[in-house]
Amino acid sequence: MSNVEATQAPVARRPGRRRDDSKDDAILAAARELLAERGYDGMTMDAVAERAGAGKATVYRRWASKVQLTVDAVVCGPGSPMSIGDVPDTGTLRGDLLSVRFGRKSSDQSELMAGLMSAVRENPEVAAVFQEQFVRSRVALMREILERAQARGELRADIDLDMVAAVAPAMISYRKMVAGQHVDDEFVVRMIDTVILPLATGA
Repeated sequence: MSNVEATQAPVARRPGRRRDDSKDDAILAAARELLAERGYDGMTMDAVAERAGAGKATVYRRWASKVQLTVDAVVCGPGSPMSIGDVPDTGTLRGDLLSVRFGRKSSDQSELMAGLMSAVRENPEVAAVFQEQFVRSRVALMREILERAQARGELRADIDLDMVAAVAPAMISYRKMVAGQHVDDEFVVRMIDTVILPLATGA
């Protein structure tokens, strides 16, 4: 090989940095803390990176925008059931539904949700991502709970699972996003007993 060819030979590229998944939880926790403390407008990517002890580039590699990070921080929050495996099988549909509300690890997310809801009402981009990630995940979880109840023989024979699964998340989203009201325990129990159970079981 000539000297020219040798100098033109490709140099092996160094492998890129491996992603440190352990940073994800720290970043999400920092986002939740700042959202609760400062609201959506006061929560910046710089502040999240500093609180999490991560570089700003690290945060952006995982979440391309503040909007996505904000919604993920709430969707993946502690005590938020994401699949049927997180919901105890109590033996009844009512018990399963109540356990979603009352069987979680104790964590007061009222300030966190207040910070997100103000952004949802004022920012169409936040509202769209919230609808995609938060609401759809709750509809999917509701359908899984209904399917489990159906396997136990609790549901009416003519039930439309997709339709009924969307009712509770839609009611909760309306109350939070449109009416601007708090979703408290009394509202959840009343919704389960007077709307969801009659629709699902026909009782």
